[in-house]
Amino acid sequence: MAEPDGKRQMKKFLVHKVVFLVTLVILLLSCLSAIGNVRIMSYNIKDFWLRFDGEPGSVTNEGARLDEDDFEKLEVVAGVINREKPDVIGILECASLAELLFFNERFLEGEYRCWSFRAYDSRTFGIPLGLMVKKDLEVNSVDLAESKSFSSRGIVIADIKRGDYEFALIFVHLKSKIERKLGESALKKDKQGNRLRKIIKQKLEKDPSANIVICGDFNDAPGRDDQEKAAKVEDLMGKMAKPITLGDGTRVAIHSGTLEHRDVDMNGELWTEKSKGYAPILFDYFFLSEGASNEFLELDHIYPEEFPNLLEASDHIPIVLDLGDE
Repeated sequence: MAEPDGKRQMKKFLVHKVVFLVTLVILLLSCLSAIGNVRIMSYNIKDFWLRFDGEPGSVTNEGARLDEDDFEKLEVVAGVINREKPDVIGILECASLAELLFFNERFLEGEYRCWSFRAYDSRTFGIPLGLMVKKDLEVNSVDLAESKSFSSRGIVIADIKRGDYEFALIFVHLKSKIERKLGESALKKDKQGNRLRKIIKQKLEKDPSANIVICGDFNDAPGRDDQEKAAKVEDLMGKMAKPITLGDGTRVAIHSGTLEHRDVDMNGELWTEKSKGYAPILFDYFFLSEGASNEFLELDHIYPEEFPNLLEASDHIPIVLDLGDE
């Protein structure tokens, strides 16, 4: 006996409804597991740490030791951060944790968790490296990789997670180009570059598809300069962009986000202010492992013509990198 048309229509409707709901659930789950968007900023705020050298925690919550010039500088830095809204900030020359926490509470409404590190050696307190991460991201670990070859500078390594997306941020401040004898600086930076690549390799040995973002102040320009020639070492930027060869022979590409995706200024160049001092290009870079490069969306330099008073805060300009799935 054949089913009535009404029952057949009802069954068909229920089947279609189940298919629709299953599809909807799959789409929702995929959205939840997607990266969404992660914005990372690298910013050297230049010499702010000198205001508090040797006296960690010398600033009270009211900022008693800060003068008018300090506040003007921090207002510019905060203005950039509040406009760009990065999720993660690698902030160089930032002073100790107490000052960074004060800056976060006073100027950024306490949106970030903060860390500050100094790579101590026998001659100096070291130049601080700060990390700021928005509170909706999970930070699994943050460590300072210290090495004698880094003198007063260092590398901060942070394992960060948003939803199901995990990435490692390796944040650096390499030796300046200031030197007493030609080639000294390049020789130190060559050792620092080797150390940095070793750290990247260790991460990739565990997972060749790992999402790794390397950023910071490399104090170097592309091309082999006179310092590198005198030290008889290769171009640091060329070294950094070489593939990493793992123990099993696998080669993992390293991409230069800064140089491969050139965000030029109004003169059609990467920022040239540094040409008055050391080199014809800025010193701040992003590099990406193959895994992270698959999520690359955009790289943006915040140029002086875009942001009033930017150069009053630092002779470095901030760089912002976006990772995402759309």
